[in-house]
Amino acid sequence: MTMLENVVASGLPPIKQVSIEVSAEEAARSASVDCVITGSGVPVSIGQPVTLTASGDLVLTGFVRDINTGYSQDMRTLGVTIFSKTIDMVECSADHPTGEWVNMDIAAIAKDLDKFGVGIEADGKFPAEPVHRLIPGESPFATIERRARGRGILIHDTEKGRLKLSTKPDGMHAGRLQRGVNIRVGASASFTERDRYSEVKVRGQSSDGVGKAQLRPEATAKDPGIPRHRPLVLWHEGEVTVDRLKKRAEWASNRAAGQSVTASIPVSGWRDAAGKLWQANYLVDVFDDWLGIEGTMIIKSVTFIQNDTDGTLATLSLADPRSLGGDNPRGKTAASYSAPGKIVAEYNEQ
Repeated sequence: MTMLENVVASGLPPIKQVSIEVSAEEAARSASVDCVITGSGVPVSIGQPVTLTASGDLVLTGFVRDINTGYSQDMRTLGVTIFSKTIDMVECSADHPTGEWVNMDIAAIAKDLDKFGVGIEADGKFPAEPVHRLIPGESPFATIERRARGRGILIHDTEKGRLKLSTKPDGMHAGRLQRGVNIRVGASASFTERDRYSEVKVRGQSSDGVGKAQLRPEATAKDPGIPRHRPLVLWHEGEVTVDRLKKRAEWASNRAAGQSVTASIPVSGWRDAAGKLWQANYLVDVFDDWLGIEGTMIIKSVTFIQNDTDGTLATLSLADPRSLGGDNPRGKTAASYSAPGKIVAEYNEQ
């Protein structure tokens, strides 16, 4: 029998049921909780700081966003939604005296825009951007994300309410997901060639120089998994160099190959074989012969649920690791949906 998690939201009444959404492709996680309510008034306020824990492990740091309360003849209800501290970087407009940065990398720009006390993390060093300009009214997240697309960078939040810039999976979960062992009824998978192309060409321009390399550069990434002619041309965001064009083409092609196989796996409990809470942007081994999947996948998002109907359940949204910057899984199912190796772009001049 799966043990219940002791879910506590600081400053809120006891929790009767909870649903938590965490994604490696979203900048702000959220939670919906139903709380016990007694006495007069409403014991919570919008904007109230909250930390949400599961049996002592931090899951979310943020603020109360919505409050819904009511009553019937024999029952009162109190529903509360909580969002990560990063929500302000997503929704508010960036406020900067010049709106321009010269020779600063994306992490430094993000830190300069963090007027909210969120905090910025990065899993490595990034190349400097020659020039980055803010579009009036743009949020800090929007302007960073616009630049991140050309860098192969994911932007998501952490349980501490910080914004993280990631270029690769954050770790590997212990154990594996296996049909008949810990995968619950209701698992599903999808295989598609939607958004995959035989070749992805990325073009752009540089403001420094007038030769072909500056005015008509191009990088091409070919996906051997798509044998027929299906081209895609993208325009590079910002100043171009050979390395930037190649990175953009590889990121687009590898992500598309990774997104071509996805799975939704419900599991009992919120933790892996080592007792760690399931984490977005973590790798996990999957063996489900009915779904036709055997290999390493990446967790794109997790929904944690605990209530009287479902008990304690986590639903993992999975994909080929390349969808979030990881490597080819090379599992036994890989031949049916993926390129035989890492997709590498080639540079040429138009």
